[in-house]
Amino acid sequence: MPSIVVDMTATTMPLVTEKRNAKVKPSLLVVDNVTALADSELELMDIFTTNASIVAATGAAVAGGAQAVNRLRINVSIDACVSMRDELKDVKFLGGARVDRTVVGVPTLDAGCHVTLGYDLE
Repeated sequence: MPSIVVDMTATTMPLVTEKRNAKVKPSLLVVDNVTALADSELELMDIFTTNASIVAATGAAVAGGAQAVNRLRINVSIDACVSMRDELKDVKFLGGARVDRTVVGVPTLDAGCHVTLGYDLE
């Protein structure tokens, strides 16, 4: 199981790049907010580009434009550490994975918030 750890040194941090012909299936998510300055509202976003042939056939999206879809939203209190496994069983990323952090709805960076994602490819 590959994994990645990021510090929220930006309001948006990439976790996994898009894998051609594969879905990213998260198997572990750990958020360490112990040294953060505030509560963290995190969104795990699915980032993918719709193939031009699908756009032509369905008209559902714009070809070549990256799309972001929220797959999971969690709130982690200051001085808390959260680990998730079972809650991720129905979460899949069609493209790449990214984490966005906000505080009271405002995009906020905080290097004290650490996010670890373990994943498998399907």
